[in-house]
Amino acid sequence: MMPMVEKAWCMRVLLQPGNLLKGFKMFGSLFKPYIQYCMEEEGCMEYMRSLLQDNDLFWAYMTWAEKHQQCQRLKLSDMLAKPHQRLTKYPLLLKSVLRKRDELRSKEAEQQQLAAVVSRIDAYEVVDKLLEEFLHLDLTMPIPGVSREERRQLLLEGSLRMKEGKDSKMDVHCFLFRDLLLVTKAVKKAERTKVIRPPLLVDKIMCQELRDPGSFLLIYLNEFHSAMGAYMFQASGQALCRGWVDSIYNAQNQLQQLHAQEHAGSQQHLQSLDVEEDEQEDEEEDEEEEEGGESSTSAASSPTILCKSSNSLDS
Repeated sequence: MMPMVEKAWCMRVLLQPGNLLKGFKMFGSLFKPYIQYCMEEEGCMEYMRSLLQDNDLFWAYMTWAEKHQQCQRLKLSDMLAKPHQRLTKYPLLLKSVLRKRDELRSKEAEQQQLAAVVSRIDAYEVVDKLLEEFLHLDLTMPIPGVSREERRQLLLEGSLRMKEGKDSKMDVHCFLFRDLLLVTKAVKKAERTKVIRPPLLVDKIMCQELRDPGSFLLIYLNEFHSAMGAYMFQASGQALCRGWVDSIYNAQNQLQQLHAQEHAGSQQHLQSLDVEEDEQEDEEEDEEEEEGGESSTSAASSPTILCKSSNSLDS
């Protein structure tokens, strides 16, 4: 573990799990002392318990030593079990590394898929030079309001016919992501599309099927829950229409879960900060009490023989 940490620290890079491989291959030689220790651990525990029961001086010393700050409120039995507990954590570490590696590969595949989709989409047409700098659309940016580890994913894309207001129907190509719906139009003689409407945030959409077979209505709401626009889409069949409606509902549920997870994570982080502050205050109070006790008696720095029972040590 230490070589991996030192290498990451010197090179100012993230920890590379691959650097653990050499250490794990040396398990046979590095952990021979652990084998002997674990085989004799029960006998060591039994010996400790017999000393605590029969040797008053040993019991008095352990009573004093376990209260020391360096022991971190651990008893001798807890310390003796540490090596054994350390070994049992290595399989968990390897499983965690394997899981993270698979997650990293999955995220890399998702990023490649997203990059391929983004390469096919052109931004708005520039109708006014004053608006040119505001027409850029970066779909690779993180999803607002969720963890930065979550990336935008394409859930569904396809061709539809759209009617907005009193305008006639037009052929469009829609992209449904986890957090937004993008309405584009195919560019002639090229396998590309061009954005023709502002991105529609999924959590601001109301969607319902219409009586007309293969049609569904999409209403876009603002922060005040007022309608900003209404769009009617026509699919090539009822099954495809139902697929779009279900996918939009699915995207809304996924986004809601991501928002809830981010909120819960933020609350947990704040609670952990409060706990750390309380523990720090308690430690400072304990240190002050220990300093006060040391100043009141000169014998506080050395162990004092105590009695386990009502009988004195002289009896």
